[in-house]
Parts: sequence; structure tokens; C-alpha cells
Amino acid sequence: MSELPDLTACDREPIHIPGSIQPHGVLLVVDATTNRVLQASENAGDLLGVGLDALPGAPLDDVLTLPLGLFDDDERPAHSAWVPVRFPHGHHAGTWHAAVHAYDTRWMIEIEPREAYFEDDPIRVAYDLARKLENDPSVERAASRVARTIRNLLGYDRVMVYRFDHDWHGEVVAEARRDDLEAYLGLHYPATDIPVQARALYLRNRVRQISDCKYVPSRILPANDPQTGAPTDLSDVSLRSVSPVHLEYLGYMGVTGTLVASIVSNGRLWGLIACHHYSPFFADHQMREVADAVARSFATRVSAIEELEKIDVESTLLTVREKLITAFNESERIDPDLLASLAPELLEVVDADGVAIFAGNRVMRHGILPDEATLLHIRDVVGTGEPSGDDGIAGVLHTDEIGRRYPPLAAPEVTGLAAGIIFMPLQIDAHNAVVWTRTEQVRHVRWAGNPALAKLENIPGARLSPRQSFASWQETVRGSSRPWSRQHLDSARGLRVLIEMMERKHYQQSFALLRASLGRLPDAVVITDASSGDWRECVVVFVNDAYTRLTGRSAESVAGLPMSSLLGGDTEALARSLDARAAASLEIPLRRNDESLLPGRVELEAVADQGGNITHWMSVHHPLV
Repeated sequence: MSELPDLTACDREPIHIPGSIQPHGVLLVVDATTNRVLQASENAGDLLGVGLDALPGAPLDDVLTLPLGLFDDDERPAHSAWVPVRFPHGHHAGTWHAAVHAYDTRWMIEIEPREAYFEDDPIRVAYDLARKLENDPSVERAASRVARTIRNLLGYDRVMVYRFDHDWHGEVVAEARRDDLEAYLGLHYPATDIPVQARALYLRNRVRQISDCKYVPSRILPANDPQTGAPTDLSDVSLRSVSPVHLEYLGYMGVTGTLVASIVSNGRLWGLIACHHYSPFFADHQMREVADAVARSFATRVSAIEELEKIDVESTLLTVREKLITAFNESERIDPDLLASLAPELLEVVDADGVAIFAGNRVMRHGILPDEATLLHIRDVVGTGEPSGDDGIAGVLHTDEIGRRYPPLAAPEVTGLAAGIIFMPLQIDAHNAVVWTRTEQVRHVRWAGNPALAKLENIPGARLSPRQSFASWQETVRGSSRPWSRQHLDSARGLRVLIEMMERKHYQQSFALLRASLGRLPDAVVITDASSGDWRECVVVFVNDAYTRLTGRSAESVAGLPMSSLLGGDTEALARSLDARAAASLEIPLRRNDESLLPGRVELEAVADQGGNITHWMSVHHPLV
């Protein structure tokens, strides 16, 4: 009975410790302190002219001659260039080269033949390509040039440029191929085709080849490191044996030889240059260096193009933000009505299709939006959520799949016009808020095979095996909008910070006026924050001149103290009278500087913002003379 595939299990496959290498080369593991061989691939004896049984413990110089001064510094790990080597006991014809990976306690030496038919200088190739790429205005145009260049230089049957999206699905964005081969351009591949740990290795080891997918692995002997007892980590070894799942995957595609070069832009794995051949194909280290040089040149151009696009977007956003700042400065305060008057600019600041400004249950709308009832439902559902994972950006919530992120909002009347949202509360309880929306973007995605076959992870006993069909399979994707870019999310965050700054500025101006007014009153006035549910524990932020004169306590000495430290007598009755958040008036004395009590009547009132949220408490103390 055949078993079903479980591609998500690929994420758990230990591909860095396969215990074997590809047989077109040889691997030696050497003790870095004693310079003696600890392990060797089982094909090493034939190349080195030494019996396999004699290799463990043998001095490295007895079996392999490396150039002097390979590592002139103590930096570890260190990876040498490929250098010519000789075998004191071997008699193999042709030129052989080795690369040494030096760690604190181990040297890993991989040895490969050098093919004479390819003599291109990688630096020259990369330089020539870089000059041409400078004229390509788009990533797609540059990718097409790269695919053609690699195919012309190396001779593979098919060369593809493969780009990852934010979910690690991949798309073939450029292709150069034999005329008789089916086109893969535009096909998408699920993230499970290149699992997490494989992507990590592509960042670490930039170029990998499989010269023949039908190879018989050459085992590393002994199987475990004789000193540590652990399997040997081959993460940096280009000869590292390949996952059987990946070999089976390539077999179903009809591919025999591959070469893959990583495209790393600004430290992230942007994509891959993937070369396929339909018969065995060995690419020596010089050819791989050419592929790496081309990939690096392309990555540089990708970074430049993306940076230019960011600058263009940022220029537009800067203009919009300047308009908003001007409007904010000309207004006495920033409230929902002011924001509604700036709706066109608010749309631009995040490139949204619609924007809704909420003032309680009043909704002001601009652009393409659901109806008012639906918008209020969105506000109520999203406003009760807490930022989590990558969704929270300084108090701003966002998603481009609202139904998936918030299941109560999965109905078509929501996702059709608001599949993507940015939610920016203007008050703590989110009744006043700004919501930007993007409409649903229905996409028709062509997959290389049915991606659902990569999602059978919950089937008990499922076998680790790739899907067997790569026939083009079209899927209609619904419920998502075009993704919010980091720039637009940062712009929303910046707008929130700007509003807070302007509100603080207006508050400070208002407070200065209040301070001047209160300073002329004959009665003591104390203002606290609302940091505690119990007013007596709220922190003093202001006292007027009359308080200082009546109590003998300076403003500096009481600032930051709890209100209870300023009061004498029984304050429980006052606390009980605050349940309704209404003004209260009771006889409670103030403490003087000498700890004596000043009899008086206290009138206490909550200071609330437009949303009804208490921000401060103000108490007026009338002395009883």
C-alpha cells in the first residue's frame, strides 16, 4: 500500500549531517591540532593512493600536499579558495584542486577535479555583467539577462531565476532554456519545496551542485567523529550529499544535473539561480565561482533597484506628510473631523483604496470601502485585538488577509472591499480610530503541480516523499489584498507618532495657559495623572502658587508623589464618591510642610479626553477659615 507525502516533515530533515558526500570528489576530516586524518570518504583511498584502513590517524602531509600559508591569520571559521594539490602516493591524471574549511578543532578538506574546458575569469564575467545590468530598469529585465548569461557561459539545458515571496513561496521570474523544453516561466512553487533548513544552508553555502542525481553516495568513515562521537556537520562542504527527498523530487522532474547559486540581497535570501540539465553535468569550482559572481552582481542590482523604488515611494510619502504637518500646525487640535478633512492625503500616505475615520459610532468615509455597519464591525473586532507577531507595529495593526487573521471578518462583504487593513487607534479604547483598507486582489496562480499535496502533514504514518506531478495547476486565490510594504507600514507608524507629538504640543500649550490661569486663583489646586484606579495613588503633576503659599511645600517637593501624601484625615469617603466619575466635594485637610493639617473642603473632578477617557484629576482645596 503506497504512503502519502508529508513535505512539511522536510523542515525536520537533518540535511547538514547526511553522513556521505557526492562521489565526484573526496572529503578528509582532519584534527586541526595534530594534523592527522580523523575521517575520510570511502572513495578517498583510490584517489590518494593509500588504503582506506590506513587513512585514520595518518599525518595529512603523508597523503596530501597543500600550498604553504593557506591561512595566515587565526580567524575561524575560515574557508580557503580552491587551490591545486598533489598526492604523494596517487597517480591520477589531470588537475585536482582542494578547498579547506578551517574550524577551531577541525579542518575539512574537499578535493575535486578541475575541468580544462572552461577558463573564464569569474571577476571579468561579473564585471562585464554588472556594467550591463546597470542599464536594466527592472528586476525582471535584469533577471532575464542573468538567465541568458549563465546558460551561455555554462551550457545547462535550463537556467531559471527564482524569487521568494514573503511566505517563501517561489516564482520563476526569468528563464533561458533549450527550445524543445516546456517553459517554467511564471510557475509558482510552494514553500515546502525548499524547506527552512535548506534555505538556511543556501545563505551559508552560496553555490551547490548535483552532478548526477543517480549517484551512489560515498560514505564518510568512520560514520561519527571518533573524538566527539557525533555526526560530522557538513554545512559548509559543497560535496555534501543531497537529501533523498530532493533527489526524488528532481527525478520526478526528469532532471539529472543541477547547479544552484544563492541571490542574497541585504542579508536576506532573495531567490536562487537554478540550473537544470537532463543528463549528468559536472561543474568544477571555476564554473561555480562564475555562477556565484553572477549571482552576487545580480543581487547588487536587485538591491539598487529596490532602493530606488523605496526612494521614489518615500519622496511621495514625504510630500504627503508635509501636507499633514502643515494642516496639524494650523489646527487647534487633532480630532477625527480634522483627519476626515485630510482623507485624500491619508489615502496616499499608505497607498490605500479607502480610509475610514471613526469618532465613536460616527464614521467618515473616503474611497472604496464597505458600508458603515461593516466598518463598525471591523473596528469593533480589530480594536479589541492585541498586536502579536509581525502584525503589531507601534500600536498599528495590519493584515492583508483579514478573514484569515480575524475569522469573524471572513465574510465576503468584508473581504471583498477590505481584504487588507491598517488599524490605527486614536484613543486607548479604539472607539476613535483610522482604518485604511485595500480591496481583494483575486489572483490566478499557476503552480508547478498541486500545492495541496505539500500540506498533508496531519496524516499519521505519512512517508517523507515529494509530490510526483509537476503539471501546471492553476489556483484562484481570494481573500487577500496586495501586501502592505514595510514603507507604508512605517508611514502609518510615523503618522501615529506625528499625531501623538502634535497632541502633546497642543497639550503643553493648553497646560501653559491653564498654569497661568490657575496661578492667579486664591485656592490651592492640585492636578494628578490618572495612572491608578484609586485617585489617592495617582501621581501629582502640578500644584499652583496658592498651594505652595498655604502649605509651605514647594512644587518640586511634591511633584511625583501620590496624592495621598498631600492629604490628611479620612479619605475613604472621598474615594467612595468617585465611583460615578463625577465631581466630589468633602471636607478633607491638606498636610502642611510641618505636618500640621490645613482644614478645608476638597472639590475633585475628572478631566477626560474627547473619547471620555480620564486623563487627569483636578482637585481644588478651599481653606476653612
